[in-house]
Amino acid sequence: MDKMSYTEKFNLKSRLVELIILFFAITLGFLVDNYRESLSEKNNAKELLSSMSTDLKEDLKRFETFSNIRKNLISSVNDFIDDVEKRGLLKNDLYQQQLFSLAIFNWTYFKPNTANIEQVISSGALRYLGNDELINQIGVLEAQNISLNDRQEREQEFFLNYLQPLMHKYYNFKWLNSNYVRKWESFPEAFKKLSKVNVENANYMLWDNSIDLKTKIINLFENYVFILRSSYLTTYAEYLGEINNTIKIIDSNLEPDKYNVNSQETPENQQASENN
Repeated sequence: MDKMSYTEKFNLKSRLVELIILFFAITLGFLVDNYRESLSEKNNAKELLSSMSTDLKEDLKRFETFSNIRKNLISSVNDFIDDVEKRGLLKNDLYQQQLFSLAIFNWTYFKPNTANIEQVISSGALRYLGNDELINQIGVLEAQNISLNDRQEREQEFFLNYLQPLMHKYYNFKWLNSNYVRKWESFPEAFKKLSKVNVENANYMLWDNSIDLKTKIINLFENYVFILRSSYLTTYAEYLGEINNTIKIIDSNLEPDKYNVNSQETPENQQASENN
């Protein structure tokens, strides 16, 4: 076999070097793309966390309003129970009709904003968070949201199956509808004008004052306030605790991002400003 010339050897080495350089270039490009993708996913995850924190803070405000309405509802139901126990079931009494209305028309429910937490979980962003405590807390909060919805479904089931039929059977809608439906007035406006519409104060309610019916209605509303009060004990207090805990953990994870090289408000700048 003929020996390879110097030129051929040089060309072979040159090609080998080119292949090695090409290999490293492709590998480096692949690593850079992976890094960019990972960095982009981490940034997206943090944006979702920031949005999630905002949602939770808004939920806290909404839940405070909901909680106040619920406490007023429990108070209204107790007022109705006390009045029926004292005076019995009255057909022609505006005051008792108003107590019944406040007890039965003011049922509300709270629905948490879960769009961002569901997106955090479904998008796989959890793997980019790099914080086991935060990952675990998001799972705890998701479980708490499910528990909250289940509890309110139970409340709604009781309301629809027991209280609404009671309202349909015994509440005389004629007087309210005179302005609320026929004149298209708001519910509060129509409610205030009941005595003007029903000048004879007759048949506000369609029940009879029997001991058996009185006992059943009182017990039904006692069961109602028991369920509403138990919701705070079994679900609502824990839900509020987990929301506050999640906000605290999220905000502590987002805190370092407030200071970056492009920001004018770095810790050093802040310290200098405070010293000045």
